[in-house]
Amino acid sequence: MHPHTPYFMYTVTAIQLITFIISLYLNFRSSGSPFAKISMNGNIMIGPETYHLIHMGARYSPCMKNVEPVTANATIQCFPGMKGSLNDGVNCALSDYCGLGMEVGEQPNQWFRFITPIFLHSGLLHILFNLIFQIRTGVDMEKDFGSWRIGIIYMATGIFGFAFGAYNSIATSVGCSGALYGLIGCLFLDLIQSWKIIVNPWAELFKMLGVIVVSLSIGLCHFIDNSAHVGGFISGILTGLIFLPTIAFSKRDLRIKRTAMIVSIFVTAYAYYWVFKTFYSENQKCKWCKYINCIDYKDWCKNYE
Repeated sequence: MHPHTPYFMYTVTAIQLITFIISLYLNFRSSGSPFAKISMNGNIMIGPETYHLIHMGARYSPCMKNVEPVTANATIQCFPGMKGSLNDGVNCALSDYCGLGMEVGEQPNQWFRFITPIFLHSGLLHILFNLIFQIRTGVDMEKDFGSWRIGIIYMATGIFGFAFGAYNSIATSVGCSGALYGLIGCLFLDLIQSWKIIVNPWAELFKMLGVIVVSLSIGLCHFIDNSAHVGGFISGILTGLIFLPTIAFSKRDLRIKRTAMIVSIFVTAYAYYWVFKTFYSENQKCKWCKYINCIDYKDWCKNYE
């Protein structure tokens, strides 16, 4: 079988590079430098100010639903160089931050912020790490499995990751990491399903688990949206069961894998229903969920309370 041409990965990568350049330009236009000041409480990824990313479509819950205290009628201190609609040079409306067609006083409902952050990155380090993996691994997977399969899995897991990460969080989040963890979930699934034909599968399993554990541990740093990673990985396994081709070693094995695919369809549908219902619910809270994202040190978890 001839390898598929990885049109999807090349296209997504090009869009991500273009949007990153635009974000640096916007920061340069407002501050005279393409990069924000590096700080532990700001952007340490060597990239633009956070509000530029919000203005371009980052996941930011107050732009998507009413979140106390940042409601539609709230006033927020303007960033330097930011022209607010209140015209006092100090305070800005929520719509000034959100942009993208939002009017002053309009109720926030920018649902597309579950999608657009996939194409944005917070800095040079962020986009470098993501695109290295995306080009090295994602391209190979697309060559093996085809553009439509990988395209669906990539977008579906990226969206689920941002929805899962938005639960209990007002932190700004961007990047394709959730989608990349979705691909890792598919690789994990492929390893399990192809166990019998892999040379030294236990070594491959421990190697993969080691990478997953280390990367998720690094994700506990407060400036990383680890929930998006976890959500992407889980949804990657589920969508992989639905869309990825598999090898059946016997009739029994075929029945098991077909049953797993059918069950996964219902589980995936419910998971998406649950994660969006939970996000838009004002009453449901998860006290322990913040520990997926951060170590409870100083004020690292303040955006996940």
